[in-house]
Amino acid sequence: MPTFEIVEEKPIHARYLTVFDRKVRITSSKPGEAPTELHYDVVGHPRCSFKFAVAFPFHRAQDGGEPTVTVIREYCQGPNAVCYNLPTGGYDPRKHTSLEECVMAELSEEALLRGGQLVRLTPDSHPGFAEVKWCANRFTPFLVVDAEADPTPGTRDAEEYIQVQRVPVSELRRLLVAGDMMLPSIVTAQMALAHLEAAGEIPRP
Repeated sequence: MPTFEIVEEKPIHARYLTVFDRKVRITSSKPGEAPTELHYDVVGHPRCSFKFAVAFPFHRAQDGGEPTVTVIREYCQGPNAVCYNLPTGGYDPRKHTSLEECVMAELSEEALLRGGQLVRLTPDSHPGFAEVKWCANRFTPFLVVDAEADPTPGTRDAEEYIQVQRVPVSELRRLLVAGDMMLPSIVTAQMALAHLEAAGEIPRP
């Protein structure tokens, strides 16, 4: 495998997202082969330090019913569709002191919830999961157990069109493979479900 070195990077568009023109020097592992340089489009959120958090709000079963998960339905501009997701938001160093504070803020703003038991689903040293191949952002997944309704939820951004729903775990499993959920939410949900299964909170399918 060759080596890859970033030799230059500059923003070429910035609004909600920033698009960078990244020049990469590629050096072959084969002796005598000259390096090449290629330009790549890279997308990310520099104002969020290229980091965001995803919350899996899990609610234990009540009165003999099935455990549930709070999900959101929101307008997603890429596919131009209303999709299912988990509460998700960028880490803003001007507002948040940690990813934990970030994820609880998003829980309030998007899911209208607060409190509960917060579980980080990766080690503290984990860099986060790369969002997609051409994106510089990384996300950290969290589980939140038995959050309650927030009487004074945070303010949503102007571009967010969101409905909040609570679905049984069995329905959530169906949504994960239905094609209408973003990848960070799918990864977070799968990790949270595995954690809950291992803890005996839900049965294995």
